[in-house]
Amino acid sequence: MFGPSYSCISKTGIIYFTDCGANSLAVGLSQSDSKLIVLPAITAPCQPPKSMKLINTINLPSFVHSVAKHNNILYVGLENRKVMCSDRNLSTPALTEFADVGGFVSSIEVYNNELYVLSANAKKVVVYSLDKILKRSWSHNGHSGNFNKLRVINDQVFVPGRSQKSLAVYDLQGTLIKQINCPLMSNNWKALAVCGDDCVILSDYGTNSVSRININSGEVMWTSNNVQQPAGVVCYANSYVLVTKQNSSDTRIWILDINTGRFSSAFLLL
Repeated sequence: MFGPSYSCISKTGIIYFTDCGANSLAVGLSQSDSKLIVLPAITAPCQPPKSMKLINTINLPSFVHSVAKHNNILYVGLENRKVMCSDRNLSTPALTEFADVGGFVSSIEVYNNELYVLSANAKKVVVYSLDKILKRSWSHNGHSGNFNKLRVINDQVFVPGRSQKSLAVYDLQGTLIKQINCPLMSNNWKALAVCGDDCVILSDYGTNSVSRININSGEVMWTSNNVQQPAGVVCYANSYVLVTKQNSSDTRIWILDINTGRFSSAFLLL
């Protein structure tokens, strides 16, 4: 296994991880090389999770790197330029092709009944309706690389721009609104998570850092260097940031306090 990465979380507390390296969708953790990992937290709300368990594994046609969930449907982004979607039976989902975006699918996000797709090597953001109609697209020339994330908050689209060392902020039509300066940003892998209505959590593999950034003021509220080679981040119960590492020998989940960035604990995936 190459290491769990890049995540989203459902309203029911189920956490979805992709595992960079092979071609399957895992509901839970498996020992194959690349999967979407679905891990239900088994502790009470507002307490840090102490363990997670495997639920299921589903094969995919290509390397998987991004996942989103909306109305009990999973959307999965693949290296082969395809976005796949599930039916509503997530215990044994049937995955079908949603769209071919023309490049490596780095990130997907559902917002206002539209699917936002970042194809980093194609250097563009593509937007589809949920009935698979292409609505619009725009260029993102920020040297985003294949391992990058897109998030949508309050009608604004956020994408790290490595060459500019900033977060690019677009409106929903693709007009650039501003750049949030991130002077310590490297050219390496990034992950991005929504943190309330006014912040994002940004991880940077190259600087071994996880930061909370206010999207209105640009203030870096805290930076943690507790996790080496951070790969994926997700906010949990409005209290914690869960961080995964891009390391095949370390499949722990690292837990940081969402308000301070202080390291809380870590546990192994079961």
